[in-house]
Amino acid sequence: MRPEALGVLRTILPLAAAVGRGTRRLALVGLGAVAAIALVVGFRWTPGDGEAWAGLVVLVLVLAAPGGILFAFSFVLAEVVELPDKLLRTPETVRGHADELRAITRDAQSRERPAWRRLPGSTWRLATLVGAARDLLAPHAPILPLLSVPFLIATAASALLVPLLVLAAVVVVLAAAAG
Repeated sequence: MRPEALGVLRTILPLAAAVGRGTRRLALVGLGAVAAIALVVGFRWTPGDGEAWAGLVVLVLVLAAPGGILFAFSFVLAEVVELPDKLLRTPETVRGHADELRAITRDAQSRERPAWRRLPGSTWRLATLVGAARDLLAPHAPILPLLSVPFLIATAASALLVPLLVLAAVVVVLAAAAG
């Protein structure tokens, strides 16, 4: 790897980690505000019939969306931070998968147990190995949402909406206390 690329990575990775932590905190604040709104509305102005409860559930889900989007963004940033380590561990991961494939092959060829008793275990081990191969074949896949303009717009809008949710929670709590 070229020295300038290493310098850029040394700058970007701590920044991505810090933004990820901040985004996670903002998501928690937003979800806390939604929980406060839901609890106050649920206890103070208890919905009477099924339609009112359904409306409350829909309202809570809509209000929780910005926090969920921000959590997703923070998880993507965590994947960005982990990507260089994943790439550095690739050779030992490949060796481990090769050893596991050899063990599955040995187990399938052994005559110690009947084939019908070996099949479930071998199938499970092979399915686990195929599932783990995803990280080897596409190590960049978890960070692809960072290239999605709609996801980035939704993240920015969510970050702007969380302070409004906190303000709304304060207003709802004050209205419940006054009324």
